[in-house]
Amino acid sequence: MVNIFRNAILGFCAFAIVISYQIERAGFSAALAETKLPEAIIAVVDISYILKHSKPTKAAEAEIEEKLKTVDEDLKKRSADLKKEKEQLDKQRAIISPDAYKKKLEKLNITHQNLQRESQILRGKFNQVIQRVRLHLRELIIVQAAAVSKEKGVNVGIDRAKTVFFDNQMDITEEVLERFNKSNPKNIKITIDENPPAAEKKKN
Repeated sequence: MVNIFRNAILGFCAFAIVISYQIERAGFSAALAETKLPEAIIAVVDISYILKHSKPTKAAEAEIEEKLKTVDEDLKKRSADLKKEKEQLDKQRAIISPDAYKKKLEKLNITHQNLQRESQILRGKFNQVIQRVRLHLRELIIVQAAAVSKEKGVNVGIDRAKTVFFDNQMDITEEVLERFNKSNPKNIKITIDENPPAAEKKKN
């Protein structure tokens, strides 16, 4: 009799647990339905294409190229002056002592090495500026892409470089390019430290 009573109690508890679980599950499903995520509406933007063909990019690169041209012309002039000094020294070789010739030649060689080092460092600085400007322009392109997407009701944007395939109707690149060209960003700062590095001293 006791066993029958115990089994009845256990069966009732198990039934109550199942009912409770089903009620909780139903409540969770209802809550999930109420907070259903919006349907993904995707647009694709070819950021690399816009970087290459946009007016702001071309304007920034032209300004950098102009600065680089000025630096190159200065370096070439100084290199030509060193070459002339070397030619003059060679002409004097017959009338000056070997020791004097050697000292002047060493001085010219050190100056030439410093000039080459300066050229490499300046070109490295220009490359850094180009990369920094492109990163900044990329951020501005994303801002314009977000604006175009909002107007179209798009809630997910993907870079073309990270997409394997897509429907062409999802591509808003040309619209973003047109918007970016019209935006004409003015806050692109192109500053390059053109000060030459410290000259390398002759080692004793």
